[in-house]
Amino acid sequence: MAVTSQNEQYAAMLEEWQEMEDALIGPRAISAGGTIYLPKTSGMIEAESLAASDNSPLTPSQAKQLYDAYKRRAEYPLWVKDSLRTMVGLVSRQEPEIQLPNQMSDLLNEATSDGFSLKQLYLRIVAALLTKGRKPLLAEFDDNGKPYIATYTAETAPNWLTSNVGGRQDLTLVVFSEKRLKEGSGADEFNPEYETVYRVLDLIDNQYRVRLLNDAGSEIEEAEYPGLVGGSQSKPLDFIPVVFAGSTDNNPDVDEIPLQTMAKAALKFYQLSADYYTSMHYTAHPQPWIAMNGDGDMRVTGPMAAWMLPEGGSCGYLEFQGAGIEALRKAMQDQQNAAAESGAKVIDIGGQESGEARKARQADQHSALYSVCITAAEAVEQMLKYVAYWMQINPDEVTFTIQPKFSKEEVDAAMLQVVYNIVMSGLGPSEVLFESLRRSGITDKTDEELASLMTTGGLPLPEGVE
Repeated sequence: MAVTSQNEQYAAMLEEWQEMEDALIGPRAISAGGTIYLPKTSGMIEAESLAASDNSPLTPSQAKQLYDAYKRRAEYPLWVKDSLRTMVGLVSRQEPEIQLPNQMSDLLNEATSDGFSLKQLYLRIVAALLTKGRKPLLAEFDDNGKPYIATYTAETAPNWLTSNVGGRQDLTLVVFSEKRLKEGSGADEFNPEYETVYRVLDLIDNQYRVRLLNDAGSEIEEAEYPGLVGGSQSKPLDFIPVVFAGSTDNNPDVDEIPLQTMAKAALKFYQLSADYYTSMHYTAHPQPWIAMNGDGDMRVTGPMAAWMLPEGGSCGYLEFQGAGIEALRKAMQDQQNAAAESGAKVIDIGGQESGEARKARQADQHSALYSVCITAAEAVEQMLKYVAYWMQINPDEVTFTIQPKFSKEEVDAAMLQVVYNIVMSGLGPSEVLFESLRRSGITDKTDEELASLMTTGGLPLPEGVE
């Protein structure tokens, strides 16, 4: 097996992780994805084929402009980014219980290689679990012997294996891909070049081994067998100090992505919007036509130009009727509502329900966010216990726990923020927000009254929604 080999679960999810990454970056990444996210119409494909033939009235550049214009009119909403910010803000109000022995106290404020505190590390894990469903963590020590927790992305952990170790299913191989600055005297300090190397962690004769390999599988540095800190380090670790934090549990298997439904809705909205705004463009710009015998110069047209037709000539406009525009608008609204319902899980834009039914539904729908909070905290605690054991400290002296308690007011405010962002960006109907406000018990005013208040800036919103 080559060092570049990929676990089958990793290979199956790679495309979806890339889609979520682009969804977080927003319009720039989605637009750069080209036909991956916005396929060409059959007319555009035909035009490009025609332009490539001999004696074509179209040049390849002109044919390409058809798709470029189509793509520029499309609109990708920032639902995923806004929802993630809102959800992480909600989680950040929860205070974890942290207990560390004196020898590990520095980790409280400097837990990662880039100087983030334990709570900031926890929030970064929560954000990764919401958007990728996965966050690999590795316990490490720096050159000064200080412990820290190295973090990787879902995409930079291409391979792992588990085997029976002492009667338990434990990790026996983990491969991380890393970017490393290329060495050489000709390196440009203003435009550095990087190469991909592979950090391979495995168990050999029940000893933890660390190797750094290149693409060909050759060792770049001498293999290390990290031992317990202190003394001669003659006792090596008998486990790989890696945790794969997940959205449902912390075993190495790939978990589901909580915000994927919203990302899919945003992408479908983007595709529909390309057709919608192109149709609107055609409606606003009817195609002129002329019919005449003899010579005539009809190259100039517009509201300030007069057409001089020869005798017997006629002219007019071919207007785009746009019979499907309303259907497109309705389909876009459906995606807006799906995104709002996915992100703002406590808001039901459907029919009425009893208080007990709503309470039960809330408990069920918050299970994803609750699970993410719990598994993220458990992952941090496990890493701290690994560090403690490595430093020959009793792991029972380490605690990092959290009991998520989202009050109805906090949840409604956070989830309403998601809907509010969608509506105020012009990508969702105001009626969705009005109904959400009424269901949260904030107001009982009608749509007409709330619409009037919206124009004057007096819309009743919970504290924290802005």
